[in-house]
Amino acid sequence: MNKPFYHTVKFWILIISLSILLGTAAVLARLFDRSGNASHNIASLWCRLLCQWNGVKVKITGLEHILTDQPQIFVSNHQGYFDIFALSGFLPVQIRWVAKSSLFKMPFMGWAMTAAGYIRVERGDRKKSYQAFIQTVEKVKQGSSVIIFPEGTRSEDGTVGPFKKGSNLIASRSHSPMIPVTIIGSGDIIKKGSAIINPGTVQIILSPPITKHLHEKDDGEILNSIRNTICANLKTMS
Repeated sequence: MNKPFYHTVKFWILIISLSILLGTAAVLARLFDRSGNASHNIASLWCRLLCQWNGVKVKITGLEHILTDQPQIFVSNHQGYFDIFALSGFLPVQIRWVAKSSLFKMPFMGWAMTAAGYIRVERGDRKKSYQAFIQTVEKVKQGSSVIIFPEGTRSEDGTVGPFKKGSNLIASRSHSPMIPVTIIGSGDIIKKGSAIINPGTVQIILSPPITKHLHEKDDGEILNSIRNTICANLKTMS
């Protein structure tokens, strides 16, 4: 059997099956834990199983840089769909994702995202985007970390695009440190514009937290320094 075809069929069977099973569990967990933490833990398990059962290995270096006593803003490059599965499944912290509103309408998966307290955003609607920004800041203040892809979209060739402002504003408003995250390899598993699965390894590199923006005004230099850190890690590992 053609291996990409086999892995692709297997992936879609697993994602549908796990979405129904664990999506339902996440919704039920919300009834007993209104914080959404239990629902996110179930979503995290869902992501880990999607990686492990599809032959995708996730390697993380720099776990010692995660702050265990406070929330943080993870600022990451964006190579592919498996960025989300790898980060949500293997980062040992409570995470609240910011996602486009259409995903919340999907049966089971969208219900689980709502149960976990993820934040929906209407792209192209400035008023609703601002509301999502305020909700994100509040989630961080309540103790949950957030992952931001400042490029705004997945890279087509693995290069890091320009960073849009937003993550630094969330970090400043919530008084939270930012942690640069470098993701390598996920773009080869599902290439942009394709639905074909090619199992491989996703490497996540966590760099030391940045707190400079908490003490002085940031004119964009900090976000640029994070981008430079990510680019340097990609160059070193290539």
